[in-house]
This record gives sequence, C-alpha cells and structure tokens, in this order.
Amino acid sequence: MSEAVRQSVRRAAVPLVCGLLLAACGQNRPNAAAATSTDSYAGRSHFLAAQTTPAEPLAPAQLTDLSTTLPAHKAISAQSIDKSVPIILVHGMAGFGRSDLGGLIKYWGGTFDVQEDLRSLGYNVFTAKMGPFSSNWDRAAELYAQIKGGCVDYGAARAAKFGHDRFDKTKCYAGFYPQWDAQHPVNLIGHSMGGPTARLLVKLLEDGSPENAASNNLFVGGRTGWVKNVMTISSPNSGSPAADNLQVLLPSLQKILISLAASSAVTGQNIYDFYLGQYHLNQQAGETFDAYVDRVMNSPIMTSKDSCGWDLRPDGSKELNAFIGRSKVTKYFSWATNDTSAGLLTGWYYPNITMNSLLDVTAYPYPRPMQAGLGNIYGSSIYGGVQYDSSWWPNDGLVPSNYMDAPLGEVSEKYSGQATQAGHWYALGRLDGYDHLDITGNLTLRDVKTFYRNQAAFISSQN
Repeated sequence: MSEAVRQSVRRAAVPLVCGLLLAACGQNRPNAAAATSTDSYAGRSHFLAAQTTPAEPLAPAQLTDLSTTLPAHKAISAQSIDKSVPIILVHGMAGFGRSDLGGLIKYWGGTFDVQEDLRSLGYNVFTAKMGPFSSNWDRAAELYAQIKGGCVDYGAARAAKFGHDRFDKTKCYAGFYPQWDAQHPVNLIGHSMGGPTARLLVKLLEDGSPENAASNNLFVGGRTGWVKNVMTISSPNSGSPAADNLQVLLPSLQKILISLAASSAVTGQNIYDFYLGQYHLNQQAGETFDAYVDRVMNSPIMTSKDSCGWDLRPDGSKELNAFIGRSKVTKYFSWATNDTSAGLLTGWYYPNITMNSLLDVTAYPYPRPMQAGLGNIYGSSIYGGVQYDSSWWPNDGLVPSNYMDAPLGEVSEKYSGQATQAGHWYALGRLDGYDHLDITGNLTLRDVKTFYRNQAAFISSQN
C-alpha cells in the first residue's frame, strides 16, 4: 500500500460527513459527548483510540530526503569549512545529557552518536546538558558555565524572584572551551527549546542583566561576538499552542521520557536527571524513576514562569522574544519540521502515519466541542497575546512548522545560496515527514547521520 493511500485511511481522521459539516458551519460534532473531558491527556487518548470511521481524504504526504539537506543544495568547499570553531549541541525540552539513560541513548542520534560521528570528521563538537524542563534563563546560565567553565550562577535577583538557589554546587565544570571569547567564538546548534536557549545566551552574553551582574558572571554582558552562528532545528521560536494546554502537554512529555528510558533498557536510580537542584528537586534514595518523573511533573515549578511551561507558551515566548531581540553580529539559521498532511475537505492538518503516536495527542485536529489540537488551532492564546489562524496548523507533533523560523514580528530570508550577513536570519527549509522526535534520531528508525553532517559543514562555513 502506498504512503498516500495509507494516509487516506488513517485511523484517527475526522469522518467525511462530519468534516463537511464542520467546514461548512462550524457546528458541534455529533455524539461528541463521550469526548467532553478532552482537556486531559487521558480524554484525548481515549478519543483517538475510538476513531474507527473512514477518514477525510488527505493530501499526499511528503518525505524529505535528508541527503539533500545541504542548505540550498549548495556544495561546500573543504577550504571554506573552519573546523576549529567548536560546535555546541543544545538539546531541547525533555532532553538529556550523554551519561543519562545509562549512556546508551544519545539525545543527538538515539542509538547513533552524532557528537562522535562529527568528531571523527574533524569537527570540535560538544554536547551540553541543561534542565530539560527549566526556563530558558536557567538553561542559558547552565550552558554558559559548561562552555566557559566554572559554576552555574542563575543571578541573585532572578533566584530571589522565583524562590530558588542562586548556585547549585553540583553544577561546576572544567569547560568545553575555556578560551571562549570574541577571538575564539563558538557555533550553537539547538533543537526544539535549545533554539530559544541559544538565542537567549547570545543576548545575555552581549547585554547582560544589570540586576544580576556580579563577579564577572554571565550577566555583566559585554561579550559581543562570542557566538558566530546559531542554528535552530524544530524550534518553537514563537512558542507552541500545545503549551497552552499543559494538561495534555506535560503527560505527553512524561510518556516520552518513560519511553526513552524503556528504549535504553536501563532501570533504577539516576538514569535521568531533571537538573533542578536549584529547586531541590533531586531523585530521592529508593525513589523509582517513574515516581521521580511524576513528582517533578506535578511540582509547582512546571506551571511557574521559571519553566518551559511558560517559555513555550506563545504568550511567554512573545515576552521572552521582546527581551532577546537579535544580535547585530551573530548569524541565525533555522530548519522546520512537519509530519502532517492537510484534509482535502476541512483544510485541517492531520498526523501522518509516520508520526510517533506519542505526539498524535497534541497534533490531532479535534472537532468541536473539544478543545482544538495543533492541526486546527483557532482563536487566541491563553493570555491573548497571539491570534491563531490556519498558518499555525502544519506541525511536527509539538510545534507549528511555519513558526520555527524567525520569531513573530521579526524578518527571515529564504536561504538560496546567497552570501550571509551578520544579524540576519535565514530559513533553510522544511523537513517533511519528520516529527519532533524523528529529527533527533530518538524513538525512530530514521537515519539522521547525513543531516547533521550537512549542518556541521554548513555552519562551519559561515565565517
């Protein structure tokens, strides 16, 4: 059976007649009473599992060949690649370090090791480890300390504002690149939330934060030019409507973590660290991994403004982007991912058969009176700062594809091989048929080796 035919009979698409009715008049879906509890992960999962009716016809699914992902298909001469500039890999939400999960699964590559593969080709590559659900601020402070060396300092004013420790004695590092400065810059590649984290780090390096500045820490600023290039992949640079419904998003992420742990075949203590020592949220002696995950996911931190729960909301992202702005000396590049196809009757976007089922719950376009999913989001964000329209519908299961480039209100250019300029943002393209997890190589059989080799060559050629 072809991919297009498989798409047309997806188990979880809106019935044909229902689709026509909804598209024509926006009325409630008949017999939807059984799905009225869909603000919860369990309610939505139950609804999806019950869908056995014929599907709305979908546009044919597309699949990008990752071997073609040299930006603009432009060959890069070996002479233009500067492998001496370190590449720092910045993981996203729910990410993990190289020693987590027994070291058997890598965030960058899954069972394949992107870092070591690129090192074998002569690149100077390091993998950072930040709080998987922390705020971009805390993550940027952790990223700075890991690259430069020293102990993490979250800033006195910031720590006092959110009621956590300014320092965490377990987060002190020798430094990936202690000589880091304007004459010895780095390149940052961020997946998912790693993109906004990298962008915030550039802002703090350059402009600092006067109320948090002390003892030559990150927040004194004045470090213009320390980051040569930032590349974001599948990044919620304008936030994601999925984060507006934390009752769905957080359980989805919890299941992803447990699935990753299961895929590594490692059990017991210290298999995954939420890196929230500043909040004293460490795994306790005798506490199972599942219990540890559940305790963190249900802690107040997850719904505070000092967490991904706020920073990933479109309203929180809008607030953060107003602070970050854009460097005048760093170059920005972005890749988008999409694993949905349009319904030919409603125009809603449905998960492809290739999408990881763990992401269907956030991606699916639920019919009214159920709360919309990413594939048919409408109205406004929770706090009213962002208006949704059909441009938000294509997605990779967690983030709208059209909003993975420059943040709302900022300008990006389509990269077509032109000479790039400092302070500009270049959209490199869209990877179709890849969901939010696929492109990292996790919980998938997809081979991402060529993609990351291509990006390492490209970013190292942007001098």
